[in-house]
Amino acid sequence: MKNTQETREALLCIIATVARLHTGYRITARVWGSDEYITLSIVQPKDTDDAVYPEICFSDDWYGEDAVRFEISTTGYGDHSLKQAHRVIAGLRTATTLVENLYTAFEIAGFNTRR
Repeated sequence: MKNTQETREALLCIIATVARLHTGYRITARVWGSDEYITLSIVQPKDTDDAVYPEICFSDDWYGEDAVRFEISTTGYGDHSLKQAHRVIAGLRTATTLVENLYTAFEIAGFNTRR
């Protein structure tokens, strides 16, 4: 996205809003390209005994003509025990809750989204 004052303020508001969910994911705004562009960086939490967290990818509105979208990267987990399956499900629930809230926050901020 173009690095404008309006975009920066919207992203900071979105970051603050989703931080209150306490999902463990870390979201920051990252400026690049000689300060011309700004995007979100989403870092997944470390896996725990209770959850395995998938990566969440943010595809931004590159030229101001397209919509933002999120993708949950479900790595091939292979065969596992019932306990491991519950850990994967818990991580996916956390990720989907975060992504649903991110879409809502972006829509409220006036961005086009593609769910």
